[in-house]
Amino acid sequence: MSHKLDLLGNAMDSLEEALKKFQEGDEGDHKAYKFCVLHMAHFIELIFKHHITEKHPLLIYANPFAAKIDPATAKTIGLWEAVNFINNEEKDAVAGDFRKDLEWLKKLRNDIEHHKFEMDVPTARIAIGRLFRSVLEFLDYYGVVDVEKRIPEETKAIFSVLSDEYQFKLHDALKTADEVEKANPTDPMDPEIDPVRMDCEECGNHTMVVNKESGTGYRCTFCDNEYGDELPANCTICGAHMTSGDLETWSDEHGVEYRCYYCSGRYAADRDRG
Repeated sequence: MSHKLDLLGNAMDSLEEALKKFQEGDEGDHKAYKFCVLHMAHFIELIFKHHITEKHPLLIYANPFAAKIDPATAKTIGLWEAVNFINNEEKDAVAGDFRKDLEWLKKLRNDIEHHKFEMDVPTARIAIGRLFRSVLEFLDYYGVVDVEKRIPEETKAIFSVLSDEYQFKLHDALKTADEVEKANPTDPMDPEIDPVRMDCEECGNHTMVVNKESGTGYRCTFCDNEYGDELPANCTICGAHMTSGDLETWSDEHGVEYRCYYCSGRYAADRDRG
């Protein structure tokens, strides 16, 4: 029984280290993601093994039917042997994207351990987050362990971000918006300058930032929305600077124009009616 407790304790230690390294990467130290991958892989392997020992402690060993088993020297099962056991116990318990992410993690861990690897940081962040949530769903479904209750206070914030897909996406969107804002400083004393960052009128987050590829000059880093009545805009005809909501859209064979109250003809029509 003590072996099972060691497995769980070691698994939680590895998870704590993975969360710390993810946070360090989040704060700008991209090399920390490498160690996050190593610790996350170790956590998953140990927590799967712990799940299996709940069935019987001897199932942790590669040869549980040996005449004599010395816990100090006996070979234990690996990650994929644990996955096979779990899938034999319940078909496709570890399948689809969950299995693909595990394969990605396993390969990257092996590459790191052999000191030759390439890691695309944005892709790695997304994969780590998705894999983490898949593992939590697995643990919750089987009632293996309540991970959140075992997380130390100093890593609970990053645990909450990683364990919730919406919060994880929003966290990254806000982080990206911060970077755009930092890269485009403005003069706070100039009241005429267009804002670099605004609230998105579609999703309500403070994630609408300047974007040269957008037709409006802005794009939300969370929902990709490019429109909003409060976005800075210019009249196509006279060049008057105002907000998008103050302009009317005109379309003809030459394309789309945005016209102000005067250039749209509304001023003349209102005047004649008066």
